[in-house]
Amino acid sequence: MTKTKSHMKKLTTLAAVAVLAGTSYAQLSPLPPSSTTDGVSIQPIGLNAGATHWDSTSSIGAFKVVSTTDGTAPITNIAYNPIGLTFSTSMPTAVQTNLNTLNSSGGIIRTIFLAESAGWTDSLGYTRSGTPGGAQSYTVFNQMEMNPASGNPVNVHYGDYFDVSLAAGAASNFDLWFQGDGLASAAGVYTPFHPANSSNTVSPGNVMWAQQTVTANTWIASLGAYMDVTTYILGFEDWRLDRDSDHDYSDGVFALQFFTNSGTPFTPVPEPSTYGLVGAVALLGLAALRRVTRKKRNRGGLIEPTALAY
Repeated sequence: MTKTKSHMKKLTTLAAVAVLAGTSYAQLSPLPPSSTTDGVSIQPIGLNAGATHWDSTSSIGAFKVVSTTDGTAPITNIAYNPIGLTFSTSMPTAVQTNLNTLNSSGGIIRTIFLAESAGWTDSLGYTRSGTPGGAQSYTVFNQMEMNPASGNPVNVHYGDYFDVSLAAGAASNFDLWFQGDGLASAAGVYTPFHPANSSNTVSPGNVMWAQQTVTANTWIASLGAYMDVTTYILGFEDWRLDRDSDHDYSDGVFALQFFTNSGTPFTPVPEPSTYGLVGAVALLGLAALRRVTRKKRNRGGLIEPTALAY
């Protein structure tokens, strides 16, 4: 009989040792140092709380889910995805565009904790070198856990977030990493921006991305005002896909936002269909301007009436 995550989590130490005999560890051991050594700390939801801001159920607040039964809430299920976003293992092109912009001119990437349903604890951090556990790698959320009995968070709360500043040229190697802290033979370390740096790498991968963005009304400290910020949702599966994974991809659910060095949000890149609409509006405006100009010139006697016929 296939064991569930909750069963695996309850294995005794002796049983775990037996299972791990002769198995290579895919986990980071030990975890990288705290991100505070890099000047990055976890911030509470603060001024972003409220139904018109991050708690909005039509925005990222839709993912404010407490799983009272560990490991049973797939990210594609209405319980975790009530606004019906489409999820895929393909990273949206807009995210890559934002990473390219960060790499070109520098900026800030924000990661927001939304939810978790893992049957064991998981950790999340980032690496500036591209290799989890390597140089310039740090741990932010250490062994995240919600209490399934009470539904109350143990050491992580909805809306907790952290900002990482990147200088120009630094984004090419930057990545987040997510680790399952359960059995090393069944868990792994997974990177969303550069999936090849994940361990263990099995297609289609342990990260799912929402293919539509959401707009999160966010406090912009540099402006002293709220702004709508384009936000991207992603979820992680902590169980190795070659170890009978349950493929729920809700073991850790996060949101990403991108900002300039001054702290203002990136301007969203219009979809291709939007360019056509913008172009049509521009042409209509140009035609109207030409008509007004011709009328003014004609009233001034500068153009013969017959010149307007074409």
